[in-house]
Amino acid sequence: MSYFKGKKVIVTGASSGIGEATAKEFLLHGAKVILVSRNEKKMIHSFNSFDSKSFSIYPFDLNNVENIDSFVKMLIDKEGPIDILFNNAGISQFGYFEDSDLLVLNKIMDLDFFSVVQFTKSILPHMISKKSGQIVTNTSVAGLIGSRNRSFYSSAKFALHGFFDSVRSEIIQHNVHVTLIAPGRVATDVGKNALTASGQPYGKDDRGHNKGLTSRQAARRILTAIKRKKREAVIAKWNDIAWLAVYIRKLAPRLYFFLARRIVA
Repeated sequence: MSYFKGKKVIVTGASSGIGEATAKEFLLHGAKVILVSRNEKKMIHSFNSFDSKSFSIYPFDLNNVENIDSFVKMLIDKEGPIDILFNNAGISQFGYFEDSDLLVLNKIMDLDFFSVVQFTKSILPHMISKKSGQIVTNTSVAGLIGSRNRSFYSSAKFALHGFFDSVRSEIIQHNVHVTLIAPGRVATDVGKNALTASGQPYGKDDRGHNKGLTSRQAARRILTAIKRKKREAVIAKWNDIAWLAVYIRKLAPRLYFFLARRIVA
């Protein structure tokens, strides 16, 4: 019997990319999945081959941070006890800091950091009260290492690592676990949808994402990390530069910063 059979899971950003693939993998393992995304039509289309009783669709824009608390309470009231939250929704960025409008930073922080903090804050009392739960968050390798053109994105993702490393120590006594997922290159549209210095979508897939894991391969590895309750998992091909960069940053920082000036991530 699958570890996930019968578990109730919330997946944000479920209409595409890693979120969609991971939600499908949860369903294949017998979980009941609560799908959250702005794009209701895309979710309906993407999951029409699954038993409609095995998932629920909730269109919601996580940029509306002030409405997340009431939204989460509504989900719990309607769906019952939640076992796993996968904070996946987010947006990337590609542009030099000196050229970038700070409004772009605000937009990225709202979705990639503050919405995650608020969703976690809203669901945590529920998990603490039932003495079990797991909060999983997609933080990206950009939350472990910085690189050119990614200052705003890395700011949000580094913040998530600091936040959850602290929260993990506080809530483990309640049998609530934290798992951070740090994908490297995965073949999704995250690079194409990244915001430029002016806040417009980048619109090109020219940074090597298509050479990475498929979204389903990434999803399978994510489920393994969740099952094992890993504190942190880098999700990437063995030859992805993400692996090498993480270790070089720790062991040979001078070499890392030399290379970081030349790598386009």
